[in-house]
Amino acid sequence: MAINDGDELISVPFKACVFLIGVLPSSALFLCVSLAMLLHWDDSTRTHCGVDNLFPSVSAAVASYAPEKYIWRFLIGLHATPRLFIALALRNFFLSSPLRPYTSPRWYTWACNIACFINLLENFFLLALTCISSVEDYGLHKASFTGFVITSVIYMVLSTWMFDYSGRRRTSVLGEKSFQYKVMCCTGEVTLLILAMYFFYRHNTYCEPYVYSMFALCEYAIIIFNILFHATVHYDFHSKRISLNSIVGNMYEPLPLHNYEEKRT
Repeated sequence: MAINDGDELISVPFKACVFLIGVLPSSALFLCVSLAMLLHWDDSTRTHCGVDNLFPSVSAAVASYAPEKYIWRFLIGLHATPRLFIALALRNFFLSSPLRPYTSPRWYTWACNIACFINLLENFFLLALTCISSVEDYGLHKASFTGFVITSVIYMVLSTWMFDYSGRRRTSVLGEKSFQYKVMCCTGEVTLLILAMYFFYRHNTYCEPYVYSMFALCEYAIIIFNILFHATVHYDFHSKRISLNSIVGNMYEPLPLHNYEEKRT
């Protein structure tokens, strides 16, 4: 039977992708930190200063010990594919805004492409940070972490501004709610990033007890705000579905028939 042009082959609710990009990394963080505290308390909370701490850093919790590092790599790797599709979907989401500015279409298109590229780059650095632990290669792990933090902050600020500039904020009530949540998550991550750098500096300079634990808590919160920011696509693509459609009709042709009786004669 021939497949007609436009037949829907697969259809998945967009909220399923939001579930993957939200629940998987947050579950990975919770499981890894919990297991590190239960199974590797002394090792995961130890620093070069030798002072007391209450919580392990993210690097110690997710990339240094088993089974934590395997749980983290599996769940983060599993959520990476939907993130790639969403990055491309958001690019088209901004470009197709009915209220987008028409005075500088070329500049606006470039801005959408740059935002998409930074989003993809953030995902790449996250995967590199996940696969390369500080024990295996500290320099590359540190570079991946720095790249992830920089691209994460740049993308959050840029996409929040573009959400307003493109007019998507004004297209619906959900658009305004999405914008407010984006601003909240962006502000929270930048604030906590500054606090994390402050606690990291104090720990390495003065070696005070529990200061590194404050740095670790800031790390956890930064990850949570990043997850919540990306989960705001729930409002951007509310009630939408991801579909795989056929684009060419009548692709199946009957096989040629052979007259075997004629061959025998």
